Amino acid sequence: MITTGEVLQKIRPNASWRLIEDDLSTITWMGDDKNDKGIPSEKEVEDTRKIMQAEYDTNQPLKLLREERDKKLREEVDPKTCEAYNNGTQLSTEWKNYRQALLDMTLQTPTLDENGNLKAGLELDEIYWPTKPE
Repeated sequence: MITTGEVLQKIRPNASWRLIEDDLSTITWMGDDKNDKGIPSEKEVEDTRKIMQAEYDTNQPLKLLREERDKKLREEVDPKTCEAYNNGTQLSTEWKNYRQALLDMTLQTPTLDENGNLKAGLELDEIYWPTKPE
């Protein structure tokens, strides 16, 4: 969930304010040094929150994909690369192909509907991960 503080930061990035709770009614507004437009309306806050949540929902699957991919690179490929280097040899073609396939994982993107919303979502178990060499 996108907090009211995150929304205020997006709407008025140069403003100073303090919230007692995550509620616009508890705000102490200290203004904006450059162009003080005042406290945003509740409608402006909620509209911006919806946009920010949609952006988060759209980008989150790819973020999770990158995290899992990066973990596999660190835990599986990096040790093999170091081992080959320490032995004065080249990384095998199978491991090079596996590494490249992992790097290409982010080319798999979620399916969006005509409004730009995730259709079914991109779940990590729906991703076709490359097979790790023996």
